[in-house]
Amino acid sequence: MRGFLSNAELAALDVGAILTADIADLAVTNAKLALPSGRTLIAVPVTLDTLLVGGGEIVTDILPGFAGTIDSIFFITGTPGVGAGATFAITVEIGAIALTGGVLTVTLAATATLGANIAATAVTATNVFTDTDLLSILHAAGTVFTAGAGVIILVCSVAGQ
Repeated sequence: MRGFLSNAELAALDVGAILTADIADLAVTNAKLALPSGRTLIAVPVTLDTLLVGGGEIVTDILPGFAGTIDSIFFITGTPGVGAGATFAITVEIGAIALTGGVLTVTLAATATLGANIAATAVTATNVFTDTDLLSILHAAGTVFTAGAGVIILVCSVAGQ
């Protein structure tokens, strides 16, 4: 089995290039290593027991630094949820304008399994942002989690690509 790359091999690599020639695992070699051209993900980790019963902000002032659209939203469970009937509706705003659609409902049942993927409703409008717009992720009033965590993923298309 081959080990790490030598300094000479590292120097020969282009910055940012991904080479799979030395990967022996066929499944990894055949895996998709990137999103389709012009798409990117914004990942926001969240600890579910920090969400407030009365609602509030999860994160504000996300500056993507590019113009684009938010195409879809989902949550991936990293630590299974705990709580009595816990549930929260999560929404995204561009500036102070909420997306039309894109409501992500995170429930205790849906977060019971590590790696569970929860999709938001379809994003249908008011999802275009400029390179200077700020994004915020908010949650409505809900029933608290006592434990659990995961990542909110915003799937975005980059304008002009």
